[in-house]
Amino acid sequence: MSAQGLRIAWFSELVSAGSVGLSAYCSNLLLPRISTQHTIEVFSPYPACEAYGLPHHHFLNAYRRHREEPFDLFFYQLEDSRSCRFVRGHIGLMPGITWFHDLFFNDLGPEACHTSPWETSIAQFYKPSEPFYDRAKAPHQLWPRAYREVSLSPVVLFSSQWARNEFGNMVSNRLESVVGSHQAYVLPVPVGGEISRREPSAAVFTIASTSVPGIEGRSHKLLPVLRSLRFDWQLLWMVEAHEHTAAVRVVNEFGVADRVTLVTPRSLDAWERIVAESDVALHLHTSPFGHLAPFVQTSLCAGTPTVVSFAAEGEDFPADTVFQIVPGIHEGAQLEGVLDGIFRGGRAAYGAEGQRYILNLSNADRIAERLAEGFVEWAPHVGFVMDKWGRLGQRGKQALFDEVMGLVEGDRISGISPVELLLKPAFAAL
Repeated sequence: MSAQGLRIAWFSELVSAGSVGLSAYCSNLLLPRISTQHTIEVFSPYPACEAYGLPHHHFLNAYRRHREEPFDLFFYQLEDSRSCRFVRGHIGLMPGITWFHDLFFNDLGPEACHTSPWETSIAQFYKPSEPFYDRAKAPHQLWPRAYREVSLSPVVLFSSQWARNEFGNMVSNRLESVVGSHQAYVLPVPVGGEISRREPSAAVFTIASTSVPGIEGRSHKLLPVLRSLRFDWQLLWMVEAHEHTAAVRVVNEFGVADRVTLVTPRSLDAWERIVAESDVALHLHTSPFGHLAPFVQTSLCAGTPTVVSFAAEGEDFPADTVFQIVPGIHEGAQLEGVLDGIFRGGRAAYGAEGQRYILNLSNADRIAERLAEGFVEWAPHVGFVMDKWGRLGQRGKQALFDEVMGLVEGDRISGISPVELLLKPAFAAL
């Protein structure tokens, strides 16, 4: 390790490229802090955008940069988004540390990933005599869980404790320097700091929501409760543009359109403004697909009483920091009781503990320090796997070359070598 720390290849979407994803959000907070301790080069699909004053390359140049000046570690952030396909692909090329913001994926990934015989490759990692996969057979598919990505990452980090627990139930062979040394930890989503309270624009009980209009967002449970409340209220509901029609349909169905304002698109800047002047924030989501971050953390930073479904990532938070609604028969009654209690008790009475919790747990300086120290701790383990994986790659190249030579020489005419006549001059020119 040099005086500038480790050399790290950091794969992530970027805020400066217009991304509103969780990976870009985390990079925006952490890169300026971690780059003071380690030498970092950023890789993304957007080579022309700014990357916090750090060297920035298109991800297809990562191998070239590694040959020119080897990296000690490759660090990946991964979430369930088609825009993160470049990360999923490179995890299989160069093992490293992967920070999972999602464990379940709607997207199979690029064909090179979901048709990859990664299980055979891991077997060859441990036993070089293992033959290469027969390409005439379809590889084993384990979608929608990210089995391939967690297995090819010697160190895995999760931004959700719930996801870390789910990972503990997944069984697969994994890349390790020593058998049994695969490491998995929780690294919380960072927050920048406290968000100041704003004076509400209307003197009514204001409810903010980022939940999706579909059944997993629980609007069919929430809206009947709101309609029956015995005090004046308004709902500020943030949705994506493609969700707007569905949201309009459901508020009309339950007859509350006159008290619901739809905000489009779903953005963190807009949510900060909304939640800072709201009396309660709703993050009702019951699906293992998708994540609550960073919106739920923002609500807590604002000291706004926060309500989540006790499902998936909603299980991450202690019961004294958020209101947890159990999905099911009594869900509506619980929601009504919580909203009525907050209306009577006031925002300050129920938001302070959640604010203290998130500012202590997820302070960006603390998360950056943990990750920077982790890089040093994990580097020997990951470096061993990278070297051994590289040797497997060389064997694969040689096997492919031998296969091509066999195919070419199979049509050989007596006294004429296709390899000498055609391939070697082409290789020399290249």
